[in-house]
Amino acid sequence: MSGDTADGIVIDRSTNTVHISRTYAAGVDRVWWAWTDAEAITRWWGPQGWAATVYEMDVRPGGRWRFQIAPVDGSAAPVRSIATYKTVVARAELDYDDTFADEAWQADGTGTFPTTVTFASAGTGSTVEVAASFPDGQALQRAVELQMAEGYAEALDRLATLLDTHPHTPATEGEPIMSHLSTVTSADGTTIAYEKTGSGPAIIVISNVAEDHTGVAGMAKALSEHFTVISFDRRGRGASGDPQPYDPAREIDDIAALIEVAGGSAALTSGSGGCGLAMDAAGALGGKVTGLYLYEPPFIVDDSRPPAPADYVEHQEALVAAGKRSEAVEYFMTEMIGVPAEYIPAMKQDPSWDAMAAYAHTYAYDGRILRGLQDGKPLPADRWSIDAPIAVAVGGNGEAFIRAGADALAAILPDVTVLTLPDHDHSAFWTAPEPVARQARTFLLG
Repeated sequence: MSGDTADGIVIDRSTNTVHISRTYAAGVDRVWWAWTDAEAITRWWGPQGWAATVYEMDVRPGGRWRFQIAPVDGSAAPVRSIATYKTVVARAELDYDDTFADEAWQADGTGTFPTTVTFASAGTGSTVEVAASFPDGQALQRAVELQMAEGYAEALDRLATLLDTHPHTPATEGEPIMSHLSTVTSADGTTIAYEKTGSGPAIIVISNVAEDHTGVAGMAKALSEHFTVISFDRRGRGASGDPQPYDPAREIDDIAALIEVAGGSAALTSGSGGCGLAMDAAGALGGKVTGLYLYEPPFIVDDSRPPAPADYVEHQEALVAAGKRSEAVEYFMTEMIGVPAEYIPAMKQDPSWDAMAAYAHTYAYDGRILRGLQDGKPLPADRWSIDAPIAVAVGGNGEAFIRAGADALAAILPDVTVLTLPDHDHSAFWTAPEPVARQARTFLLG
């Protein structure tokens, strides 16, 4: 083997191959899980300071792994890739062809790079060896100049951190999560990615700020026992497009397109900030929306908590434009959620912080939708005309301003039922989806 060697990286110019190896204290089972579980791999895939999103992971010969990595500070464009598995030997080998892709998930013409990952026991631990091949010396040199090998090595080091800190491997250890996204074209030509599961009456789950469809996966799964569920990547998130300038009305068009996918009508559900979009969509789409279940919409209608800053949207846009995505997350947390500033440093250590920073531009998007609903004044009586039944659920452990907002909505619309979900708080839509889904099912289906 001829080439350069450094930090576990061997660049073999005789075969146009990059070899990277790492040894872990964790056993092969856990390392295999980290490579084949869609949620686990988002915690470490990509260089330091980059966040990963997985849109499809079907770990079998012929299956695909579609992912995106993007710098959390917005300093570079996202990188999209499609890996097609050729060989899968559980806990021993992954062999796939890696192809860079454009925004439409089509090959971008830069070539395909065969990659082989092997797993082996090493005492009580394990070793992982990655071999990435390039079509010629020019392609290899381009990868060297782009520091692709160093980025790969940083990802493998991040994997070590995950294995050291993750308390346990899920019950599905060693079994891959399979996720398949479809797409629909919205009225302005934008591609919207969605996942459709379950059977029964249609319901569309709208995600909250700074999350894609995976953020509401628990709720989608809980609802799928009784509904045909569509969860989707909102504009600017995941595999969906994000043409500028942003216009909240286009998000309503996106939901209209998804309703057509559902067969022409659907119920809508969301938690927290996504409730504003659900309400606006129901008001605009009329009879196409059969009902709404809203969990703790964050309407601020009195002085029970401080209103949103008057310049919130503009401030968030300025932070993102300056590349200060982490600061945008912090501003949202302290000004909108009310997290004490002293808690922020610890929160930044969690991998979820980087994921939120990758979607920091969506704070301004949702801020535009929620304008007029969080300023400490009565809800605008003329904003919505909705005949469909609406449930507004409030956690039994929720805050007073949430209850006040729910009651205010019931006062201005004809068919609003305010419900209580005992023993739960604002996070239940994500952390306790089963009881939330049961309440939604009871309201929407009877």
